[in-house]
This record gives sequence, C-alpha cells and structure tokens, in this order.
Amino acid sequence: MSFVIDIFLWLFIETIFGFVFYSTGCLILKVFTFGQYKMEFKDFASFKGSKSKKVNLVCLLGISFYVLIIVLIAYLNN
Repeated sequence: MSFVIDIFLWLFIETIFGFVFYSTGCLILKVFTFGQYKMEFKDFASFKGSKSKKVNLVCLLGISFYVLIIVLIAYLNN
C-alpha cells in the first residue's frame, strides 16, 4: 500500500513542479517578446491536457531559469 501512495505523491509533486516551471517559462517568454507570446492555458486542468513538445520546451526554459538563479547565488556567495 505504501508503494501506491508514493507513486501518487510523486505524480502530484511532478504535476505541481511542471505547472510552476511552465508558468515561469511563459512569463519569461512574455517579458522577452514584449507581450507578443500568448499563454496557451487558462487553468491547471488545461495545462495537464496540453502536454506537447511546445509545452516541454517552455518547461525547459522555466527549469533553466531556476538553475541559472541557483548558479548565480552560488557564484555570488563565493
């Protein structure tokens, strides 16, 4: 039973992080394109339904933003 709970917990965590990374990527694209980039989702349910290559690339942009912040903080602390 514990195995099933762990799977659902990790799926929930992955979905939340995916949504946060996608939202960050969309925000970055919206800022750098001066508002020309249109967000494709309105709520969490439509985000889950729109898993495509474009969504994965925007998530990768969001992840790289957070990695860049972590690297910058580590560099400034040395």
